[in-house]
Formats: sequence, structure tokens, C-alpha cells
Amino acid sequence: MSRKPITVVGAGFSGLVTAYLLSKAGREVRVIEKNSRAGGLIQTIHTKHGLVETAANGILNSARLEAMCADIGVPLLSTRRDARKRLIFRAKPRQLPLKALEAVRIPFGVAANATRLRPQPCETIAAWGRRVVGNGATDYLLTPALGGIYAGDADRLSASLIFGSAALPAHLQTYRPAKARARGTVAPPRGMQQLIDGLRDYLESQGVEIVFQTNSELKDAEPTVVCLPANAASAYLKEHAPDIAARLARVEMLSLLTVTCFFDQQAAQLKGFGCLFPRDQGFRARGVLFNDCIFEGRGPAHAETWIFGGALDGDIVELADDQIRETLLTDRDRFYGRSDTPLATEITRWPNALPHYSIDLERTLSDLPAPPPNTALVGNYLGRIGLAKILERAAYVVETVAKGWS
Repeated sequence: MSRKPITVVGAGFSGLVTAYLLSKAGREVRVIEKNSRAGGLIQTIHTKHGLVETAANGILNSARLEAMCADIGVPLLSTRRDARKRLIFRAKPRQLPLKALEAVRIPFGVAANATRLRPQPCETIAAWGRRVVGNGATDYLLTPALGGIYAGDADRLSASLIFGSAALPAHLQTYRPAKARARGTVAPPRGMQQLIDGLRDYLESQGVEIVFQTNSELKDAEPTVVCLPANAASAYLKEHAPDIAARLARVEMLSLLTVTCFFDQQAAQLKGFGCLFPRDQGFRARGVLFNDCIFEGRGPAHAETWIFGGALDGDIVELADDQIRETLLTDRDRFYGRSDTPLATEITRWPNALPHYSIDLERTLSDLPAPPPNTALVGNYLGRIGLAKILERAAYVVETVAKGWS
């Protein structure tokens, strides 16, 4: 008896890797995408000064990612030696921004909480951090580091979700990434668009149909993997799974803005992966990436990507381009203690782009109903954020859920 084709809704990273894994499992697949291109937020723009990444500049490596990229013919660059240094600003850029007593407080706090290191249900990152590692480490290590990943408010971020200890329903389970040969963050030589293009080319070579500028409706008998953001998944599931749709509609989405700016090689610059800014240090930016220090081939000019927005500053996406450039240069002049004129700037706005990993999301996911039969969800709002973890969620769905679909 032949098995029905599986429809993947969404051709962002989630949808493409889900379709890839389904194809490798021998299933017939069709991908539906409402927009005119694949990749979702991910896109690489090539300029005469260097590469501009509109979203992620790399992906945390894993054994599954390495195997997939080798299969589709996409090479991966490891980060450069210069990128090992990661900075946090406290009066100046520092690798260790803590005072002596704040650093000493960490092991004592961990020891004192040895039997309750695990976050409590609905405990925020700020509350967990102050309880376990102290105020200094919370304000100048934990909060900026997690804010750089999740763009959230530490007073609302869920410690259980972020540390992977939240009690989630069985239908939201996933795999943990297995270690790769090359550790850390990796990226294709020509930018993240090369990974998107490689996945699309592979799928088309395997006969997978990718239909753009098309809205699909969920059908009761049709096996479907919904690979959409929370708000779009809510709209898609509204008719056939109203309980899930209503809960996903409540997921708070955060707006982000990035500015990639290029300077000549004589401009002020630091070596490292980048620098994060604690909220009391007077910067509007959440952080800055030193692009040409992270991966080879991101020049020829010196390139930086400044990151704004998130839970505490979502309105910045509404500013005009000139206001954004002025804000960027004000932060940059203060950071380096001098002014440099950019060769070019590229502004990317992403309104309502990222789920807020708040205690509200923890509550939403803790009792999220199972999707209808022959339906599964893959996305960055399901308790694990980041491309590597989305890949593992897709693998779990393909190997343990869709495997049983007739």
C-alpha cells in the first residue's frame, strides 16, 4: 500500500530541513510557501564591501548538520581564531566583566543551591540568576549573554525553557544535538544563503515540488508538517485545531533590527566574535558582531553588524533610516571613543520576528494540545530556539511522528 505524500507548510529553514529529512526517509514531499523565495528570515546580500546577513550569520555545529551539509554539497567554515574572544561592555569592552567579589560569589551560590540548581516552574532568568550566581553575574554575564540570543527581557525570560528543563508535552519532544567534529559556530563560505540554496537545489534534484506564492489549507486526511512562525501557524490551524490556534495567537513576538556597516581597514575595530551591552551601560544596541573576524571572506572592508530591538526596544523598527544610522553611530562612537565614517550601511527590519521565551510562553507550551492526526509542528517557538535545535526538532518529527503516517 502506497503512503500519501507529506505536505510541508513553509519554506524557511524549518521547512527546508524538514523536507530534506522526509525525502531522505523515502517519503514523497511537497513544500508550500506563501512568499516568493525560500529561507524566511535568512538571506545573504553580496555587496562590493562584503557580505550582509539579514538574520543568522552562522549556525551552531552538530553531527547532524555536518552530515546534511556534506550530503547536499555545502562546505562549512569554522570561526577564525580571532573570534574566540567574546566581549561584554562594562565601562569598556572586557572578556570578564565581573569584579572580584562578584566572581567569587558564583561558586558559593552554586554550592548553596546544589539541590535546587534546576529552575523552578515559571522562574525568570533574572530570579534564577540572582538566586544562584548573584547580582553581578546576572547583570553583566547572564542577562547580556542570553539577551543576545533570545532578545528577551531577563525579568520575563523563562529559565526552564532556556535551560531545557521545562516540562513539555510528549508531542513537543526533540533530540539533543550530537557533537560535531568541528565545534562552535560554522557557516558556508558564501554566507547563510548558500545553505538555503543548497537545501533547495537538493530537494529539487530529488523531485520535491516547492510551490511559491501559494496559501494552503489544512486538510483532515493529508499528512502535514507545519513549519511556520507561531502567529502564522495559529492562522493556519484556526479551522481544524482552534484550541492550538488560540494559544499560539497569544505567543508574544519580538521585533528586531540589524545594521551591517562597512568601514575601511583603518577604522577603529576590535578582534573577537563581538561585544554585548548590559542595559545599564548606556547603549541602545543589544550588541555588535565583528563579521570579518568571525569568518573568512566577509570583507574586503571591515564589517560590523549592530543588533537592536527585542523585548525592551521593539519600537526601534519604526524609526526612519536616517534616525537608525544616527543611533548606530552614536553607540559606535561611544564604544570606540572615536568617530569613523561608514563606507556603506544596510538596515534590516524584522517586525514580530522572534518568539519571546518568556514565562508566558512556558505556560502556553506546558499544556499545548496535541495537533490533529497526521499533523506535526516544527518551529522556533516550541521550546528550543536556534537553527541547530530546529534541525533536531525536525529530525524528531520525521523519525518518530511522521514515520507512522500512512
